[in-house]
Amino acid sequence: MATVTEAYCISEGSGKETNHYVISLRGSGIDYKPGDSLAFYPTNDNELVKQTVRKINARRNDLINTKETGETTLENALLHRFTIHRAGKKFLSAVVQRMNKGKEKDDLEKILDNREEVDKYLFTRDCIDILNENDVHFTPQEFVDTLSPITPRLYSISSSPKTHPREVHLTIAIVKYNNFERDRFGLATGHLCNQINVNETKIPVYIQPTKEFILPKNGSTDIIMVGPGTGIAPFRAFLEHRIAKHAHGRNWLFFGEIHEESTFFYKEEWFNAMKEGHLDKLTTAFSRDQENKIYVQHRLLANGKEIWEWLQNGAYFYVCGDKQYMAKDVHKALIEIAEKEGKMKKKDAENYINQTLMKDEHRYLRDVY
Repeated sequence: MATVTEAYCISEGSGKETNHYVISLRGSGIDYKPGDSLAFYPTNDNELVKQTVRKINARRNDLINTKETGETTLENALLHRFTIHRAGKKFLSAVVQRMNKGKEKDDLEKILDNREEVDKYLFTRDCIDILNENDVHFTPQEFVDTLSPITPRLYSISSSPKTHPREVHLTIAIVKYNNFERDRFGLATGHLCNQINVNETKIPVYIQPTKEFILPKNGSTDIIMVGPGTGIAPFRAFLEHRIAKHAHGRNWLFFGEIHEESTFFYKEEWFNAMKEGHLDKLTTAFSRDQENKIYVQHRLLANGKEIWEWLQNGAYFYVCGDKQYMAKDVHKALIEIAEKEGKMKKKDAENYINQTLMKDEHRYLRDVY
């Protein structure tokens, strides 16, 4: 168990809340290294649990059975064991089975048969939303049997144990929105925002160690770090660790977000590190601060010649953040740099990035999600 000792917003005025958390590991026996992630088990919001119990016409003390806990109360199961902030396919299938024949049932069956459509449908709805749209009945046990278990949430650690002994720092974007006239939170971020009392609340945590996303053993090796948004987290840890270990290799950070004024996370820390000679280069991309959107991949291409020189001199290249778009665009930019600056054919450039740099030499490392 660990205790949150600090929690504050680092994106004031942006309209998109991102928080910095400091978690004490004192007495836990937990150790970690830069690049590791912290996992914790969130619980569902108390009010959402109450609303869900009422919606299925049950009582919070009704008894149900689960494989993991045996007999327990419905309230306890919904608080600690099962995901209810977003409905799953198994629950939707059970709803459809209970519906009377007709167009509404046919429409939902078509959605269930289309993977893309069912994902889209479930992404915006929790169990209450679906029950509001479809008048069907579940006993408490039947309802629980359709739910998926809560799984731990992993967050990249944004601190070095050398700089912050017995502490873990996290950089977390808060998932918060309104849908079907109800305010919603992400499961884990809702827990952190609404259920944590600083210096009081204990949360169950463990370390998810990384085997690949690690600093070079040789402190004289240069590193290039690409971390837009909360992808900046492990690179704060990397730089702190390199400073504490007196590593002499150069450090180059690429950071991107929406606006410099409101979402330049840890701005003063980066500027101080540059002033003190620990951060050699800082390249930023704030997408909405000019008419044409600029992202980190554009900055990479603009600095292609120097990046290529660093790579040819043995630098490690790290990427952390969005897997669906950013990481793909950065990967494409790297291939273009190899093609242009290395004077390679496209096929050779792809082989250099995908095989040589990533697999053979392990100098291109990613933590994407």
